[in-house]
Amino acid sequence: MTSLSSSTTLTLSGKAPLILVVEDERMTSRTVQVILEQSGFRVRCAFSLAEAMAALKEQRPNLILLDISLPDGNGFEVCQHLKQEAGLSKIPVLFMSAHEDVETKIHGFEVGGVDYITKPVAGAELIARVTTHLRLSQAYEQLAELQAERIQRLAGAQEALMPQPADLPDARFAIQLRQILRAGGDFYDVIPVGQGIVDYVVADASGHDLAASFWTAALKTLIAQNAQPENRPLDIVHAINNSLRRILPSGVFFTLIYVRINRNKNHLTLISAAHPPLIVVPKDGTTPYALEQPGDIVGVFEDALYDSCKFTLKPGDRLLLYSDGLVELTGDAGQGQQRLLEAASTQRGLALNELVKQLVEDLCRGQQIGDDIVLMGIEL
Repeated sequence: MTSLSSSTTLTLSGKAPLILVVEDERMTSRTVQVILEQSGFRVRCAFSLAEAMAALKEQRPNLILLDISLPDGNGFEVCQHLKQEAGLSKIPVLFMSAHEDVETKIHGFEVGGVDYITKPVAGAELIARVTTHLRLSQAYEQLAELQAERIQRLAGAQEALMPQPADLPDARFAIQLRQILRAGGDFYDVIPVGQGIVDYVVADASGHDLAASFWTAALKTLIAQNAQPENRPLDIVHAINNSLRRILPSGVFFTLIYVRINRNKNHLTLISAAHPPLIVVPKDGTTPYALEQPGDIVGVFEDALYDSCKFTLKPGDRLLLYSDGLVELTGDAGQGQQRLLEAASTQRGLALNELVKQLVEDLCRGQQIGDDIVLMGIEL
């Protein structure tokens, strides 16, 4: 029987990892339980989805082995639900099934499973796959811890430099930044990640003082570490949240909007973390519109939820990314957003840099500025 050769590595808080086995066929369940327990794991068995959900409410496992076909439901649907549930979304789910067809296996990955084990279960394979995914899960946590430590060493000495349009002409962006102090909590970044692919970020820290500027330096460091072509924007935002929540003091957080533009395909990927919506100004003269996107704040919740949406735009379309300071000048964010949409429509004939400047002047005219303001314009 295969044994767990590195139990110290996989021990969490002084205890062996807990595996939840959800399998209605009792002989298979018992076999899997014996294999796991003889290898040093703790095991809890559930014979239906109802029992599994009850077990999850009582104690969070480190990994779930989930049968696809159960008496009271479909394992795929349950996995999809777990990935949207705060507190449960990061638990690795390995499917078990007698089905060997490729379509079923692919569907398992699509709904959030990390692996697929074919029944009857082979002991050595089961232990190898379980151990691998527990180690991967722990490695992600250790990476987040390492990034947090690096930020603590670097952020104090690092200036949160924000690029200028002249520095990155191929990114085709314009910027207006107005801060109450010389340094503040509003932040933006533009990162070329590949040929014709650029990431754009606008973020807003809770506060607009010098302390907030310290944390924007930390945010910039994290973006620089994670903004790579092989990383999806959704994964990048999750990684940023996972690291920041370890170092941000109580009451400090970010709202953030993350946009990746692939000019080779005219594709836009959008992630929003409780941030004001992206505004699209179409080149064809149709009415500008906002793209609403749900998402939690960054830097607070362990199991923060974000959503990734993709859009196809046309060359010459423009995007507006901004902080809430621009649309809350009158105290009503909805009214401010409508003013921005109307101004963008009226001023759309201006060159991009002039448009961005004029929009800020239009919305700030006659208003008392009490918060930092950033407005980024992007042209496809």
